[in-house]
Amino acid sequence: MTIYFDNSATTPVRKEVVDAMITFLSESFGNPSSIHCMGRDSFKAVAKARQNVAKLLNCEPTEVYFTACGTNSNNSALLGRARFAEANNLGKHLITTVIEHPSVIGPSKFLEANGWKVTYLPVDKEGFIRKADLENAITTDTSIVSIMWANNEIGTVEPIEELSNLVKAKSVEYNKEIFFHSDAIQAAGKVRIDTKRCPVSALSLSGHKFYAPKGVGIMYLRKNTNVMPLFFGGGQEKGIIPGTEGLTNIVAIGEASRLAHAEFDQLETNLRQMQTYLIEKLSAINGIQITGTRDLQKRLPGHVSVAVENAEGEALVMQLDMQGVCVSSASACHKGIIEPSHVLSALQVPCNMLRGSLRISLGKFNTMDECKTAVAIFEKVFSSVPAKKEMVST
Repeated sequence: MTIYFDNSATTPVRKEVVDAMITFLSESFGNPSSIHCMGRDSFKAVAKARQNVAKLLNCEPTEVYFTACGTNSNNSALLGRARFAEANNLGKHLITTVIEHPSVIGPSKFLEANGWKVTYLPVDKEGFIRKADLENAITTDTSIVSIMWANNEIGTVEPIEELSNLVKAKSVEYNKEIFFHSDAIQAAGKVRIDTKRCPVSALSLSGHKFYAPKGVGIMYLRKNTNVMPLFFGGGQEKGIIPGTEGLTNIVAIGEASRLAHAEFDQLETNLRQMQTYLIEKLSAINGIQITGTRDLQKRLPGHVSVAVENAEGEALVMQLDMQGVCVSSASACHKGIIEPSHVLSALQVPCNMLRGSLRISLGKFNTMDECKTAVAIFEKVFSSVPAKKEMVST
């Protein structure tokens, strides 16, 4: 039996989602842009999916744009807004954080190489942005702020409502629109996202993080907020994300959004119970440090991350895999050198633990029995890590 504890990497596609897709794979397969009956049926299916996503985000359906993935959404939001800022002389200053996903760090580095000033905000030892740091970083040249809603490695949930309201207030003070984007890819379906309460300009989501297939994402773009396209050749998604719609995947993410909205409370309760159990048991193991916050109300439900003393993350992943448990590590081996996670480095995790990162991420289909079985395996594998030998002088 395999215990899959890597739901932050990807989730299985739910049966209900598969069932919703099948009709549009083999029967109602028309191009949504076609005006005949098959096309009209597909167009209606896309519209229904857009409505379901809008309910999940508490936004208007017209504010939902379908993309190919979360990375596409992040790039379309950041680089698309940067194009608009450059075209309208709005200032070439971007503020982001040191713990962002590579799909935000990458566009930020690209803009930096092309004349933009980029400010990378630090975080505290739990991974939280300091409000004062953001406030002090904003200037009259600031056009874009991008802060992730929840961190994929350590599960920390940033106070996005508070931070976006700060940016909104600065926009009023400077009499200019500062575009506030949040990578909400890990948050979707696990944390309540209410765009009516939270004045974000744009959000990025990815279907395969909440039980839809890989290959479909969402960009939420607030009404009357402008970005310019990065791709050209079609008028789909108002010309911002051109190209023939991936009908079946759009239907899938719509159904996954509907289910996530309907089942939110029960899923959160179940994930919190398993998360609490795992944190309690893992904290008792020698040489283990929980990374990120211990305050579960400020952490993704079902997310547990640890650093193992004197260990290498990839080696632990392989050992656990051999024991039937699937987890992930943020440390990676490049040319024989274990490189620590940039997120754990930002948290100032001790050097003897920096390379031994593990992420355990639970999902809808995990059980408490699996957690109990996994804990015994974790204890066995972690206890097998050899102690670091002390240097003896002669």
